Amino acid sequence: MIKDFLASLPKEAIEGSKNIDLQIRSVAAHNAIDAVLSKTVLQGGKRLRPLLTLLMSHLFQVDFKLVIPYARATELVHAASLSHDDVIDNATLRRGSASINILSSNKKAVLAGDYLLSSVIVDLALAGNLELVREMSLVIKALSEGEWLQLDLIEDRNYTREVIREVAEKKTSSVMSYCALAPAILAGAQSEIVEHSREFGRRLGLAFQLIDDTLDYSGESLKDQELDLKNGIVNAVVYEMLSNNISLMARFKQGEDLINVVSKTDFSSYVDIISQEAQEHLGHARDSLYIIKKSLTEKYKNNLGELDKRVEALELVMAFMAMRQN
Repeated sequence: MIKDFLASLPKEAIEGSKNIDLQIRSVAAHNAIDAVLSKTVLQGGKRLRPLLTLLMSHLFQVDFKLVIPYARATELVHAASLSHDDVIDNATLRRGSASINILSSNKKAVLAGDYLLSSVIVDLALAGNLELVREMSLVIKALSEGEWLQLDLIEDRNYTREVIREVAEKKTSSVMSYCALAPAILAGAQSEIVEHSREFGRRLGLAFQLIDDTLDYSGESLKDQELDLKNGIVNAVVYEMLSNNISLMARFKQGEDLINVVSKTDFSSYVDIISQEAQEHLGHARDSLYIIKKSLTEKYKNNLGELDKRVEALELVMAFMAMRQN
């Protein structure tokens, strides 16, 4: 499915995403950091975030050479968040291989994540667009807030549907919003279109996270099986089940281990509910994309067919996200 998806996208965007150099250029004393990162959080992956950034750049007709530092930054920030998450979650696997905390140590995993974040800010400052430095600083802040909020929820078990979506907004949508708005800002788009680009990325991020939550129950995830349940993390699917089963929710609120509370539960109907919500977010993303498309009609007046192709490439990204749950 992934090969078919990638084959349908513009070759220049695919090649640009694949060829982004994620190596951390550091002095000899920091070679160990680069080594452990390249074997863990920077290894493999679909590079969906830089790909999305380049596809949006294609749509806004921004030179890829100009946007590469920002596309690179989205992947490095994502990798930094994975480094920290693996420590917090006591993970053992990442993309089918040993996670960074297992390959090195918890302390080194945290330091490696911090190093990635600092490298991003330095690189973006050198790229010279202060508005995008500011936007990225807000993304990094949101990631920290999202992780902290999730830790608080694990301790006090005061979950609500709204707060679970807030975590998704901070931990997933924040980065995807940056992927979509950075090219709009670089293109000098009007503020309204920049905000529609932000909303496009935000909705994609929410859909992506909700679909990810459903995949935790598909048996196909490369993450540690039931790791979230063992850590007491209630995702969108689990909350939907608990909120519809008062006795199970009461047991959870009283302190019983989550994995025991939900054992032998059939999640299929709750997966369907969350899948439908994800589809609704993708619909809102599509609405924002069409507004962006309309704003670019004049720019493409001599080649409207090319505009259609570039929008269709982004629609394929949405279609790929939707298919992940099937």
